[in-house]
Amino acid sequence: MNTRGRSVIALLMLLLTAVSVAQPRIQVREWDTRERLYRGELGDMPLTLMLRVHEFSPGHRDIYSLSGAYRRGDSRAWVPLVGLRDTDGWALYRFDNPTPGRELLDFAYEGSRFWDSIAYYRALTGWTERFEINHEGTGIWRDEEGTAALRLYNPDLSVYRRYSFLHLQDGERERELDLTAFDMPAAGNEVLEWREDGQGLVVLLGYQHPSRPYALGMCGAGDESGLVRLRLDTQWRLLDWRTLTLDSCLKNQISERTVTRDGDYHYRVQDSDGRWHAWLLDQETLDWKPVDDDA
Repeated sequence: MNTRGRSVIALLMLLLTAVSVAQPRIQVREWDTRERLYRGELGDMPLTLMLRVHEFSPGHRDIYSLSGAYRRGDSRAWVPLVGLRDTDGWALYRFDNPTPGRELLDFAYEGSRFWDSIAYYRALTGWTERFEINHEGTGIWRDEEGTAALRLYNPDLSVYRRYSFLHLQDGERERELDLTAFDMPAAGNEVLEWREDGQGLVVLLGYQHPSRPYALGMCGAGDESGLVRLRLDTQWRLLDWRTLTLDSCLKNQISERTVTRDGDYHYRVQDSDGRWHAWLLDQETLDWKPVDDDA
């Protein structure tokens, strides 16, 4: 190969490298945490609780068993606990006999109905200490000799927490946007497309998540899905955002999608009254507009 040919190839490689470097990296990052440390007061003494998720219940995503320990006052000794996090708050126990605690941790009680089993776990006997804490972070502690009021400094009882962020990176520049701020769930999000122009960046996101946490109730097997369009300036500051709900069990809404000759997406959405509405999603602008149903 002559010198001129090698120079052309080198130039092409340089241009391809420059284009690749100039492209920002855009992705959804999702993760969860399953253990937390809590501080508060038990009577007139400091209280520290260390809890972790042991197992999720078979019927409700927000109900799970807990394992961990606590200490109070100046004691350095951790006292083991097991417990339940449900729609009413926490029920935590210390057992000398491990059998009831193991039954709770593994959701092993074979009740005839789901909520009957949750009531059973809340009324376990044979404990030597019991903590009952509501979602306001207050409650009562009991042992064989008496009771005491208790209070948590952090009233968020969600030991299990989910996070979903839009991560943008371009060289040394980096930013993350909390997607829950755009009415998106904390799981089940994805980047569908994005476009960069002289005004900044447009990102089209999709979401899909179960309609309700209680799997055995109405819409427990249903889904919510839709689109979210974010417009960012050249510094990746948020300018505006839009949401289009496509499928929703809660709203009794269904959708269908077709592709036009131009490669754009045509969505038809039927609402709870049986009426159809149509939108056209332009693949260049990543924006949608209402159109006649026969478009």
